[in-house]
Parts: sequence; C-alpha cells; structure tokens
Amino acid sequence: MKLFNFLTGDRPPLVDQSITDMGKMLSMAGEMFAAATAELLENEPISFDIRAKDEEINLLEQKVRRAVLEHMAIDPRDELTLSLLILSVVQDGERAGDLAKAIWRASELADSPRMGPHVEALRVIRDRVQAMFPQAQTAFVDADADAARVVMVEHDSLKSEFKSYLKAVASSDDLSVNHAVVLAICARMIGRVSSHLSNIISSVAMPFDQIRRSPTFGDDE
Repeated sequence: MKLFNFLTGDRPPLVDQSITDMGKMLSMAGEMFAAATAELLENEPISFDIRAKDEEINLLEQKVRRAVLEHMAIDPRDELTLSLLILSVVQDGERAGDLAKAIWRASELADSPRMGPHVEALRVIRDRVQAMFPQAQTAFVDADADAARVVMVEHDSLKSEFKSYLKAVASSDDLSVNHAVVLAICARMIGRVSSHLSNIISSVAMPFDQIRRSPTFGDDE
C-alpha cells in the first residue's frame, strides 16, 4: 500500500490552499536563494528587496497556519494527518527564506569580490541545492513520493560534500581570513537550506513519525 493515499483525491479547500501556499513559499525562497548565492559566488548585486520577499514568506507561513487551524476547528477528523504534516513542515519553508537572506547578509561582509577554486567548488554545490527547489515544490504540491525521494537522496549525498568543502576551506592557505569566514558561513547555511528542503519533502516520502529524518525508505509499498 502506498504511504500517502490520503494526499490524493479531493481535499478540503483550506487544506488545498495551504498546500498551494507552501508551494509559493518554496518558489519565493528559491528566488531568494538564487539571488543571494549569485551575489556571494558571482558577485552579482541583488535586483530586488530581499527583506520584503522574506516578509512575504513569513506572511504566507502565518496564512498557512491560520488556514490549517481553521480547517481543524471546522472538521478535525477530515485530513487530520495531512493537516498535522503541513503544520510540521511549514516552518522549514520559512527557514529556507530566512537562510537565503542570511547568505546575502554574510556575503556583504566580504571585503572584496569572491573568486578562485573555493568559490567554484561552492558554486557546484550551490547549483545542486538550487535544483532541489523546483523538484521539492512539484513533489510536495503533487504529493509525488517518488520525486520526493529523489530530493531526499540528493540532500543525503550532499552531506559529505559540505563536510569536505568546509575541511578544505579550514585548511586552505590561499584564502584571506575574511573570505574563509564568509565562504564557510555561507556553505554551512547552504547546507541548512538543503536540509530544510529535505525536511519538507519528507512529509510526502516518509511515514508521519519519521519525517525530518535521513531517507531509510525500506519496504513502504
């Protein structure tokens, strides 16, 4: 039996709207992440107000919480598990936006343009995380467990990449202290973004009691 049969078919309007709004949060967080890391790694100024975009995500998080609470007050028996899942992961969407803003702030600490092999290495990792945003958004909105698992496996494989990168930066003798600190901080936050995306999508791929954990799928069908 498939894990998330309750995600299919007709859903209560408030629950359905909450899932749509979660998708919007991921889309906006993806835009923020792309802009913030472009400033960090390509030295490209951000062309929009990233603080305002972050506030939009915050407001959507509040909207999702209100909608789910209203639905549960009206009929707590209908889509109860799905409602609890949404409440469990909506903060991960908000945190992805917060981290994108934090990456931008950290990149502003750099005292000169970022370039060189360490920047290129982080760019490769960034590109993999960036690709997870549309994958996670589609998998979550469509309740596609197979696509969700792809995202979770990608995050799991990136963990060793982040460790290796941080070790290389820490032992490097070709980076200024300023750039080493900025790149290390931002690498850590990029890793946290990947983790939050995996957390969100775990609500589709994993049983309720195992969300936010590494992908140990086993026989679930």
